[in-house]
Formats: sequence, structure tokens, C-alpha cells
Amino acid sequence: MMAFLIRFARRFLPSSETEDRRHGVSLQTRRLLWQLRHMLLALSVGVALFCTLQCVALATATRQAVVAARDLDAGLVIATGDVEMVEMPDHDALRHALGCPDDAVGLVTQTRIEKGDILLTTDVGELPQVPEHHTVIDVRLGLGQHSFPIGTVVELRSTQACADDARASPEGCVVSSHAVVMAQPRLDDTGSTVTQMAMSAVEALQVLAAQEHGTLIAARGAS
Repeated sequence: MMAFLIRFARRFLPSSETEDRRHGVSLQTRRLLWQLRHMLLALSVGVALFCTLQCVALATATRQAVVAARDLDAGLVIATGDVEMVEMPDHDALRHALGCPDDAVGLVTQTRIEKGDILLTTDVGELPQVPEHHTVIDVRLGLGQHSFPIGTVVELRSTQACADDARASPEGCVVSSHAVVMAQPRLDDTGSTVTQMAMSAVEALQVLAAQEHGTLIAARGAS
């Protein structure tokens, strides 16, 4: 478009031939041509300035994204102090980034996230829901038992002999075949490490009784 305007304006620039014929052109016509040339030049400058500003704006465009304020382990429920907002150059890769801290608080990290890493929608998930006729209890697992990410389905097994409706297996007595990890391990009032798990009411009674008389271990089960 700029090249067209310049070529168009040149058609009205004075030349030796037009100077020779100037006496045959009225004063009003010459004034109109002079005004037209200046208008075209002003328009050309305006278009060039607009294009320059557009290029600068695109090159310096930024957007806000949520990043980890500290190292976050997998399976952690994100709190307000775990994330912060930063402004960074806009990029297509940020279209899956969380846009504000409220979008992250209360979600569960699916993988380990380092401090300063951008939180993407694939890095976090919702807390598991407690199904109907299920309850959530504190489960004491044996010493040395590694924790599972929140939402993991596990089997709970007791080192004691099976009783009542518990199911025997070579690895121990299965007191819960489908327990869902609801939170990371914590210390209770007695100083014991407990993990909140959701399970059916029947299995919850078996687990509570079993952990009073022996050690429980958790093994990843079928989800």
C-alpha cells in the first residue's frame, strides 16, 4: 500500500514537462494538486507510523501467568502461598497456562513443579469426590510406607490374620480393596502419621478395627 501511495503521489510532482505547461493550468487547479500531494504524503507518513507501532506492540506484548512460588511435590493441594503471578512475553505456549492464582488454589499437583515453573492446566487436577455411601477416615500406615499422590486408588492390607469379611491374600489380609487417597500424610494429635482415605462404610469399619491391632500397608490398586 505504501508503494502504491508513493507512485500515486509522484504523478502529481512537478516535472519539466508540467512546468512548461504550467501557464495552461489555472491557479485553482494547481492549488488542488499541491494540497493533494501534501495529503498523500501525510497519509503515507501516518500509515508508516501505524505499521511501526503495530510491530512494536506485537514484539512487546505480555500476559500474566501463574507460577510456583516454591517447589511443589506431586499430590500437593495448592494453597494461596504456593503460587504467584508474573508478567512475561506473550506466546502461544501460554494458552494452557493458568491465568490467576484463584484458578490454582485448591487443586492438586499431578507432577512435581519446581519454583518459578509455569502452572499449566495439565499440571493440576481436581480433588477426588467422595462417592455416595462412602466415608473418609484417617489411616495409619506402617513406618517407611511412601505416600501416594492424591486421588490414587489403593488396597489396604493388614499384617494380622483375616477376620469377618476381610479377604485373605498372599501379601496380607485385604481390609479395603478400593480406598482413595484424599490428602497428603500428616501428624495427628498423638504424633502418628495418618493419611485421609475415602472408602465404603463397611470397609472403613474393617480398617479402623485392623489398625488398632496391627500394621496396615497400602498397595496401588485398580482405579
